[in-house]
Amino acid sequence: MSALTLFELSHVFTIVEFFASTFTNLILIFLTAFYVKNLFGTYKRMVIYFSTLGIVFSALEITAKPFSHNYNGSLLYFSTSELPETFVSLLMSSWSAFYIIVVAFIAVQFVYRYLCLTNYNATKKFDGVKTVFWIIYPLVPGAFYTISMNFLCAADEYSDSYVQATISKNYGLEVSKLPRYSMIAFSADGSLRWNTVIYLIIGISSISFHYFIIIVCCYKMHISMKIELAKFSVKNQTLHRQFFKALIVQIIGPTIFLIIPTIPIFFAPLLSPILKIDVDWQTGNLFALVGFNAPFDSIAFMLIVSEYKTIVKQKLCGVSVVSVVSTAIVTQPVLF
Repeated sequence: MSALTLFELSHVFTIVEFFASTFTNLILIFLTAFYVKNLFGTYKRMVIYFSTLGIVFSALEITAKPFSHNYNGSLLYFSTSELPETFVSLLMSSWSAFYIIVVAFIAVQFVYRYLCLTNYNATKKFDGVKTVFWIIYPLVPGAFYTISMNFLCAADEYSDSYVQATISKNYGLEVSKLPRYSMIAFSADGSLRWNTVIYLIIGISSISFHYFIIIVCCYKMHISMKIELAKFSVKNQTLHRQFFKALIVQIIGPTIFLIIPTIPIFFAPLLSPILKIDVDWQTGNLFALVGFNAPFDSIAFMLIVSEYKTIVKQKLCGVSVVSVVSTAIVTQPVLF
């Protein structure tokens, strides 16, 4: 299959991702807001908030049409959207910001569930007016990332000339006419281009920091699970185990769909010149994996938490199922 064909197919995958993400997340939001009884307060808001992020993330991708190409020591992040260039550039940087926001919010969810299991009183810091803090927190690294992209990754004559031949060969496009951000780690004389290096450090650090939090929380939850679950009733133990399984899936999903695709994109511009490796990769095809994280996460959550399956059987299939209501998440319900 030719490189151009893969590039064209990436747009098809983007459309599929958008409809899959919108459909599954709207179902999850609807069921969580109006039917699910075992989710209350903060965690219920988190589920709805995260599902909304997934929809917005997919909508930005289908509108901005972001794509990336790694060529030796360079990374070109561009779009073929026919909308005004300034507007498309804003959408592209916003989509990148939402990627960071999604990863950061997954970390917030892991911290909250860890506290629910090990130090329930500490979860009060997530309730009430303080809700605004965990909503705003993921926006901070996202905003910082997109600002750094706009200030540090503006294309220049050197970056355009560096990738012009490969962009023409792979896509039949004129690079100077594309909405784009360009990252080249080394100048022609071998000196570092610090704007690109700083940007890559910001991106890698932000992703690594939040992924580290996810891994640590999951490990600590696993260690303390047996001890802490003994404090709950049998019904609530079952519910917590279901949520823990959902969080395990939330590690597998982001690892496959969010973290792994960024490794060649971010590291190739630094390692290719150092290791003397020739690189000419359509890394934008990896965005297809990124887009499927939202529907994967929503479907997995609804399959693991049995109350969702019960509701679907009752409402869609007409099957009578005895439901069990638990108050494992908080002591006082918070209505929407």
